[in-house]
Amino acid sequence: MQIDAVLNCPPGVSSDGVRDQKRWQRLLARLNTLFLGVIIAGCSGGDVRGGESTSSASFSPDQRPLGKTMVYECAGYEFIARLGPGEMAVWLEDRYTILSQVRSASGVKYEEGDTVFWVKGEEALLIVDNQQYTNCHLAPERVPWEDARRRGVDFRAVGNEPGWYLEIQHGRQLLFVGDYGMQRVMVADPGVESLGSTRTYHSSTTSNDLRVEIVDELCTDTMSGKILPSQVTIYLDDSTLLGCGQTLEHPWQ
Repeated sequence: MQIDAVLNCPPGVSSDGVRDQKRWQRLLARLNTLFLGVIIAGCSGGDVRGGESTSSASFSPDQRPLGKTMVYECAGYEFIARLGPGEMAVWLEDRYTILSQVRSASGVKYEEGDTVFWVKGEEALLIVDNQQYTNCHLAPERVPWEDARRRGVDFRAVGNEPGWYLEIQHGRQLLFVGDYGMQRVMVADPGVESLGSTRTYHSSTTSNDLRVEIVDELCTDTMSGKILPSQVTIYLDDSTLLGCGQTLEHPWQ
């Protein structure tokens, strides 16, 4: 039934009746507009609070520390990572790349080309060349070794009681850090002398006399129990220190 047909007054109606009719027409027009708005909102679907669907993705803050090297071990894969503002650098098995943070419905997500990394709390996932690697978790005990590898160190050795480590960069320098970080000796690479399975580095300065002997025989770290491929003896001035070491590879170069 047409609304106009209901509201039209019969012949002979008074002027007050005409005014009442017009007020009713305006009221019904407003009600029709309101009713139409309700129908449109109901048909649109989803939560429109704030003008945005609750399922829309967003940028979540990454709670991991910036500028710190991290080592991830996944099911069938491992890699090194470092965080920067809005990006994550990753050292994969065959290449180095920088991922940019992108929107994610949950957790934090980084992406570049066919490489994707997603993390939420203790749960993490890596995708490389459309291959998905799950159960990624941090391996903090490997950080000193992998960070040295990332920095271009060619050989690294460690010892205990007191704790020390040695880093060799061929053609550049030898760095010895002893007494749990309290002692530090850096000398230019004097070159290596090889005799059988033994390699020797010897540098003498006005401050220190440093001699390093590396023998290619299996060695067990007394602290971690890890077996490394080389036995290392360090003669620093009047001190003799024993430890274990290994050569580090750089597949990204």
